[in-house]
Amino acid sequence: MTRSDIHDILALDRKFGKADAPLSYKDMVTTDPGGPLDMSFIAEVGGSLVGFAIARLAYVMIPFAELCIIHSILVDPDYQNRGIGVRLLGKLVEHCQEEGINTIRALIEEQNDELTRFFERLGFNRSTVINYDKTFNS
Repeated sequence: MTRSDIHDILALDRKFGKADAPLSYKDMVTTDPGGPLDMSFIAEVGGSLVGFAIARLAYVMIPFAELCIIHSILVDPDYQNRGIGVRLLGKLVEHCQEEGINTIRALIEEQNDELTRFFERLGFNRSTVINYDKTFNS
């Protein structure tokens, strides 16, 4: 993934109907697509973007470890159930193995049963880490 993919990623995100929390250009630029910590991939069919996995290398303290965090994975509804998401994650796993990264963590909304089943089918297990968030107006 590179910065030149951002507009296509945003268009696909909006097509998916995520009006409640759409990605923004600022969100994407701050992830530094193609940068040293970026581990994101895109999927194209006929030169058009049909899917993406946004992932980053991170260092966490539970316990201290280097891992890859998947922030988002999305496949165009018109191209779902064709193995594109599986191939995206396969490329990510392969890249992590090449880089010596032993853990991939997917951030999934608890009520997203479809995405939970997708990751479980691919061998992901529920983590023992619990996130607590506090939101406030800045």
